[in-house]
Amino acid sequence: MIIINEGDGKGKTTAAIGQAIRAKGQGFNVKIIQFIKNGSSGEIEILKKLGIIVEQYGLGFTNQGEKENHKTAAEKGIIAIEETINQENFQMIICDEINYAVSGKLIDDEKILKLIEKARNKKIHLIMTGRNPTKKMIEAADIVTEMKKIKHAFDNGIEAQAGIEF
Repeated sequence: MIIINEGDGKGKTTAAIGQAIRAKGQGFNVKIIQFIKNGSSGEIEILKKLGIIVEQYGLGFTNQGEKENHKTAAEKGIIAIEETINQENFQMIICDEINYAVSGKLIDDEKILKLIEKARNKKIHLIMTGRNPTKKMIEAADIVTEMKKIKHAFDNGIEAQAGIEF
């Protein structure tokens, strides 16, 4: 299955992590490849304890630092996805924030479409998260879920909370 979690609401990564845990419970080998993000988040250590591999290919917020450095990091993430698909020992790959890497012009959606096709041919579940996937990505997916923001604490000046946002 090719799954996209997108939208301006909270929960895209959280839903993908829930899917990873469910898959691990079924005996799947799962790898999470994160784009944009770097550093620690509450889920990383527990996922490692469950035997879920997490790799980060991000430099943080893309409005900070040189865009070319962010592009290079994203390209390394694409290579990691391709290598993971070629290994054929993972049944699920989660590409966290990859949609944002595409909409932020760090990577081209044609590369994603090729990865989708390779994963589908090898019967690997591929989950992609982040805002603004392209129309072609949506068309290529089997499941697309939009997380819609109704209200968020950020709108009232409340900062990100440990255990909730990270």
